[in-house]
Amino acid sequence: MPEDLPETFEDCAELFGQKLLSYQSQTDDYYNSCLIELQKQLKLFEKEFPYVSQLAVEGLLKEHEQKLSYSTGQIWQRFKKQLEDWENVKAVHKNQLHPSLGHPDNLPQLDALCQEEIKRQKDQADGIRLNIQMLQDCAAECAQNFVSALAALTEKLLLELDESITIDDVQVASK
Repeated sequence: MPEDLPETFEDCAELFGQKLLSYQSQTDDYYNSCLIELQKQLKLFEKEFPYVSQLAVEGLLKEHEQKLSYSTGQIWQRFKKQLEDWENVKAVHKNQLHPSLGHPDNLPQLDALCQEEIKRQKDQADGIRLNIQMLQDCAAECAQNFVSALAALTEKLLLELDESITIDDVQVASK
């Protein structure tokens, strides 16, 4: 017979009872320490969450600013090419001007050149207005996309917060 075993059933039952009470006490201590740690983590989460949402919004803003920059850059590049073409036509018209066009016999040629330059100027003015409109439309579309994405992000964050556990949801650790 092993030396550690009690000799009577009552002594054995009392030893088992003491061991079970000791295990229960250890379990309660561990459970309480887990609750306390969870409460600390939840406090930290609640403290840091505003920074997380701020970073998410800043990231979204940066993403949409890049899209806006790219889109407007594309519009500007096309406009610069068109502006260059208008300037080239202007230079051609300027080169076609010479003193002999002032002679009354050359009046039809001078009128034709003037009409071509007036058309070029009108096309350029129309092109500038069109470019402005395209930039405004692009900015409005990008702004609308940003607002929609921000609304979706806000909704997602709010749903996540609704489903997250708060300190009030965790029972207080017993002592």
